[in-house]
Amino acid sequence: MAKGVPIWLLDIDGVINAVTDLPDRRVWRGHQWVRTAAASNEDIEWPILAATPVLDFLRRVHEQGRAEIWWHSTWQHNSVNVGTALGLPSWPVRDCPEFVSMDAVLASPLVSRKHTWWKLPAALRVLDEGRPLLWTDDDVRHQLRAADTRRWGNRALVLAPPVQAGLTPRQLRRIDRWLRRWPGRPALT
Repeated sequence: MAKGVPIWLLDIDGVINAVTDLPDRRVWRGHQWVRTAAASNEDIEWPILAATPVLDFLRRVHEQGRAEIWWHSTWQHNSVNVGTALGLPSWPVRDCPEFVSMDAVLASPLVSRKHTWWKLPAALRVLDEGRPLLWTDDDVRHQLRAADTRRWGNRALVLAPPVQAGLTPRQLRRIDRWLRRWPGRPALT
């Protein structure tokens, strides 16, 4: 059984940043979306489109100590710029020595038995530490097989939001239920 507060590995694009020009109003109402920009490498400004209910949920999880949130994104150390642009708490970036560069990530095959997805080792290290793992990343649907995550059992919850909407109300409810399993953690809903 995993012990301690869960570690939440949080991706950005396709999870809190909806990768689309027009927000999906079927998932969140029009007034619930916020647009901003965040600096990436070389101070390039990238557009950010996020749903305020998702941002509010993340803040509450953090403030209530229900999970230890870590950025786990190709944004790497520029992830903190996204957090600042969205008014989120200051979260650390999960150490990921397997990340070489954005060019290497884009050049790697999506699924390969010979190559390990650069994000997977960080998730496995969380489980090896004996900590519960919450991992939200739109790419897990392409990078991991269901059998990969099933073997982690109830120690992990891995969700792949729809890239054009990010985390959905249903997924937030599922995260909330999963976080309730860990002692001393109140429900958010």
